Amino acid sequence: MEKSKYSFLVAADCKYLPELTALLNSLDFVGNKQDVHIIGIHLPNEFLEQLDKLGYNAIHHNVDDKEVEENHGISEVTCRKRYWYAAEIGQDYQAMCVLDADMIFVRDPWQFFEIAEKTGFILGITKEQNKVYDDEHHKFNGEWMIPEGTWNDKDLCNSPLFLDARVWKSALEKSWFWFNDGFPETNMKCPDMDCMNIAFLEAGGHDRIIKLPGMQWLGTNEQHLKPYMRAVNRRDDKFWTENGLEIFNYHGHYYHEKWRKTQLDNRHRCAEGYLGCSFNTDNMAQGAMEMLYGHFLKMLDWKIQIEKKDWRHTT
Repeated sequence: MEKSKYSFLVAADCKYLPELTALLNSLDFVGNKQDVHIIGIHLPNEFLEQLDKLGYNAIHHNVDDKEVEENHGISEVTCRKRYWYAAEIGQDYQAMCVLDADMIFVRDPWQFFEIAEKTGFILGITKEQNKVYDDEHHKFNGEWMIPEGTWNDKDLCNSPLFLDARVWKSALEKSWFWFNDGFPETNMKCPDMDCMNIAFLEAGGHDRIIKLPGMQWLGTNEQHLKPYMRAVNRRDDKFWTENGLEIFNYHGHYYHEKWRKTQLDNRHRCAEGYLGCSFNTDNMAQGAMEMLYGHFLKMLDWKIQIEKKDWRHTT
């Protein structure tokens, strides 16, 4: 297949193999034709050999143990250095989307690539709470890159993040370099979301950021289990929120029973705390969880297939 106009980028190690498998399968399921670059650590050959089953170019970039060690460990590569990879790989595309590994697509998001390409704007997902930059780990080489006490009303989640990496190359690179080199005095790590967001502000991006609803793109904080906004299936056999928003993808560790139970337990406590009652809302949440988990299982086995085992504790 020829190189596509746009691309996705995701970073993962083998502990996230079920989630990564479901993500890649779901992109095929919704008809994606954009290249997907996989920054992979310890991904098994039996998985990689199946990438050509997909209806798009899935391009694996192996990160060896030496590079992992030089960059402070697996999580630093998958959470933070992915922005450096996005800056480099994104130079060959007119727009790209940075992803977490534990996401499942329901719709093809091609329109958002076009917006990023044609406007140069950054499209990211709202956070429930916006950051105030007032901690020592928001300083770089002892200096505040953003004035101390700044409240970022354009604070974004890590992913999905649509942008033209040719426009935002320097900011993407800085978000990694600041983490990698910027903490000699405090030896503290800047959270990956904070480094990314500070880099966009420092580059003058505040008024060029478009915030997209979390209910359509992530569903974190049990949003897809809550009354009036829960995930439902409508006549087109695609997922919507109960209050009428199209769901493009959703996020979570659906492979893990403990995680699914925690989401339902959190939803129960929230209903009791806010409403003093939970019977109907618990049933609604259970139904929504079964629908989302059922789709995850379908995507887990769509084309690429993996052994069903505890990948979290794979060495």
